[in-house]
Amino acid sequence: MAPGTGVAVPARPSEHPCEHRNVGAEPNLSGRRGTMGPVTTTEQDLRTQAEATLVALAGPGMNMLLAVLAALALVGLRWLAPPDTVLWLFVYLNVANFLIINVFLAVFNMLPIPPFDGAHVVEGLLPRPLAARYASLGRFGFPFLIFLLVALPLLLPRLNLVAAVVGPPVRFLVTLLGLPVA
Repeated sequence: MAPGTGVAVPARPSEHPCEHRNVGAEPNLSGRRGTMGPVTTTEQDLRTQAEATLVALAGPGMNMLLAVLAALALVGLRWLAPPDTVLWLFVYLNVANFLIINVFLAVFNMLPIPPFDGAHVVEGLLPRPLAARYASLGRFGFPFLIFLLVALPLLLPRLNLVAAVVGPPVRFLVTLLGLPVA
């Protein structure tokens, strides 16, 4: 039974021990079952570059889907509830922040810098020989990100490349979803 819900949730598809072994579903030190973390894929899992591209688009796509749902929730809040209560304002602002954060994550994650999903999309769009050369740049991704997000703002505080690159598409998409942006 799922805690606090009164809903029975099977721990695995089959309760027969020989039929299914759910690796990672054993209780851990916290007493919880299951695992959390990124879904790992290998080249053997993906038959084509198109499949790899679709896997890379899944994260930003989910962020955009959540942003669209938040936009619909904002429309519903404007239509259903009176905007004169503190609770309404609290819920409205939190849903608006949820929308903005998800749009930002989608756009930021689509930057073509390894290890972001945008780099994997670029790999999927390039011909195989160029994709392999582009993928070899992946080892420089984290040092470049540290430089871009930490060192560069310390060295040149007025130069905010992330805001300059990510800001305009985020503002456009947030406005497109119906949230006014100043």
